[in-house]
Amino acid sequence: MAGEETAGSGRSHVRPEDMRAGDADREVMLERLRAAHAEGRLDADEFEERVTATLAARTYGELAALAADLPGDPPSPRPLAPPAGPARPPAPRADPDVDLRRGAVAWGWVSAVAIALWVVASLTTGVFVFPWWIFVAAPWGLGLLWAVRQQRRD
Repeated sequence: MAGEETAGSGRSHVRPEDMRAGDADREVMLERLRAAHAEGRLDADEFEERVTATLAARTYGELAALAADLPGDPPSPRPLAPPAGPARPPAPRADPDVDLRRGAVAWGWVSAVAIALWVVASLTTGVFVFPWWIFVAAPWGLGLLWAVRQQRRD
């Protein structure tokens, strides 16, 4: 029976035809039915009936019954886990010094552009414009200083 327990294993033994089929398995069966219909092996009504039954199938046995009179192999249960491939090498660790240098360079460029825009605005209007660039440069700069301090602690 489908739910019988094997002695001492603590696991149920399920026959292959009683194993649950997945969406990928149903899609394989749909492709097989489409091919049979295109070859003239199934008429339109029978094709539609089998497509509906395929979409409702829950087990490999139900799928196999839908194609029992068609040439080719019946669908078989796929392995539960993909085969183990070669181990991937670990990703290289980021160098904190390089990250801090890049952050400092980016902060410097953005701050320089903001200050240049402020200077141009002040000179072209002839009025001292509030130094808004501080709100761009200061938080970023304080974050960089905090990061440098944390790195030196470690």
